[in-house]
Amino acid sequence: MKFLTSFLILAAIALSTSASLAAPSDTSVEDQLTVSNALRIGSGPDGKLYQLLVRDMQTVCGGAVPILNVPSVGGIPNLMGLSANQLELGIVQLDTLQKFGKDGDENIQSLQAVMPLHTNLLHILTMHDGYKVGEASKSIIPGFSLHDVRETHFVRNFSDLKDLKVAAVGSTMVLGQRLNDQNKMRMDLRKAETDDDAVALLQANKVQAIFTDGGWPLPSIARYKSDSGLALVNYDLPASAPFVVVKRSYQNLDAFNLKFLGSPNLLVTRPFKPGGEMGKKVAALQACLLKHLDELQEGRFQAAWKEIKSPTDTLGVTRFEKSK
Repeated sequence: MKFLTSFLILAAIALSTSASLAAPSDTSVEDQLTVSNALRIGSGPDGKLYQLLVRDMQTVCGGAVPILNVPSVGGIPNLMGLSANQLELGIVQLDTLQKFGKDGDENIQSLQAVMPLHTNLLHILTMHDGYKVGEASKSIIPGFSLHDVRETHFVRNFSDLKDLKVAAVGSTMVLGQRLNDQNKMRMDLRKAETDDDAVALLQANKVQAIFTDGGWPLPSIARYKSDSGLALVNYDLPASAPFVVVKRSYQNLDAFNLKFLGSPNLLVTRPFKPGGEMGKKVAALQACLLKHLDELQEGRFQAAWKEIKSPTDTLGVTRFEKSK
């Protein structure tokens, strides 16, 4: 039953973003021909790291192989797009790939890894000054108000979220369910379409925290300042494979050496024949990324490239190999 519930939620997320997995209908004939010859890579929402990484790929390797950046919510619709032949490649978290591949969609089980990428971090936001518990007192005399006697509670660590309401953005709904099951947190997860929607719920005291994910530094987190009233939450529980716990800082929110729950990302592709047209293009992209990895890590590109230590280690997922 838990698997069925998770599948239905994931399917709903994928369907809600299916329109973003198709080429724009108002493109010119020339543009459509370009799109038809390009490798369509499922990335992520505007401004988030998945999409920024694909743009880096276009900058460095676009001359070697045409690349089309296809925005989506993230890893889940990317998997759906790959399964439905709407994408040639996509970025996905290892835990998401494992969840869908195990006893699930054969098309997802057969996906191959082009290379490992950065680690996706679960970012947890809450109100810096805490949240109110109980009903606000009301004056029975018109024109007068009573002192607010509601209790104020604070969320500083992940373990403080037990029994609380949490707005989950995108695929963090599934991660939240997994964390509920593993740690008996009993969090009341509320789906939020965007980070802005989740923040609105938090500021209205309708939820006590937000789940959103992405690589560090996450633009949707880095945009907030210390006077925004928001604060990041420390992940204080142990992690089991494939998850890891890493420390990162966000100076803009006065958060230093905070612990985050992370899951490795992979750039994956469909199992194209190495000698076929698409297989040759995927091989060209793979070779280009490996050749220019130093440039991506040391040049003016996203900091996430620096996290790649062993570019041929695909974390147990079958690696895409070019024809010999």
